[in-house]
Amino acid sequence: MPKLAVIHHRHEDWVAALSEAEPRLEIRGWHPREAMAADPDWLAQAEALFTWRFPEGFLARMPKLHWIQNGGAGVDHLVHHPEIGPEVLITRADGQFGLWMARYVCGHLLAEAQRLNACHAAQLESRWEGKLLPEDLSGQIALVVGFGRIGRQIGRALRELGLEVHGIVRTARSDDEFPLHGLADLSQHLPSARLLVLCAPLTEATRGMVDARLLSQGHPGLTLINVGRGDQVVEPDLLDALDEGRLGRAVLDVFSVEPLAAESPLWRHPKITLTPHHSGPSTPRAMIPDLLDNLRRYAEGRSLVETVDRVRGY
Repeated sequence: MPKLAVIHHRHEDWVAALSEAEPRLEIRGWHPREAMAADPDWLAQAEALFTWRFPEGFLARMPKLHWIQNGGAGVDHLVHHPEIGPEVLITRADGQFGLWMARYVCGHLLAEAQRLNACHAAQLESRWEGKLLPEDLSGQIALVVGFGRIGRQIGRALRELGLEVHGIVRTARSDDEFPLHGLADLSQHLPSARLLVLCAPLTEATRGMVDARLLSQGHPGLTLINVGRGDQVVEPDLLDALDEGRLGRAVLDVFSVEPLAAESPLWRHPKITLTPHHSGPSTPRAMIPDLLDNLRRYAEGRSLVETVDRVRGY
């Protein structure tokens, strides 16, 4: 039977789910902390790996490795990994991240628009604030950077809230649902935006894109929500923009280094909401449908589909 190794902090759950999905595979799993002590003879015969992170030097134990299935959507940590040769195919899985992340984005935006913090403060003081009205989001502009399956679902959810949604993609193109602008034109659209959502893959084009130059086009009524990658935001420039009124608020779910260090000033800034990279949880139930086709192809010795373009980075 073809062998599939699982290196994941929830390896028990994933081994069970993957085995049920494709019983023609021999699947064994280990926690990343235990990976270097895994059965060397078995690993030497395995041609496939399901993982998010693996320890340094681990891939030397898998000389026949042909396929890595990433345990999530973002693959930037794999496409440039020095241990992964060009002959190894990489696939990704969106799962139901679009649905999860749409809830996340809408939830944080609505909490702000409904002025829930102010309502809660008034409640604590038993104070009736009849003039505490919600913000009308109708017709306000939302820019969604990255408009694949995830970005489009976020865009549809925001549209249902009454916002005018514009997608930002690598190169402008026509679309039946939304206006799609090129990344190079993002700064032109920022002055009129109420919301900027980042959900693009990390590439050379998107690394550090939210910097002082871009934020110079911002304004106090702009909210940034990042569910993409931490390295897309230059954190010192973000803090400066918040302090100087070129950005009203930031909701950050991803960071350049995770877990975020306790001494980071992001924790304590009054205009920042932090969450622990939970906007799109990777669960077997959500992701198995995305994996199933390639699991079957691997079991049957057929070519894989929808592999990552290592040059483009996604």
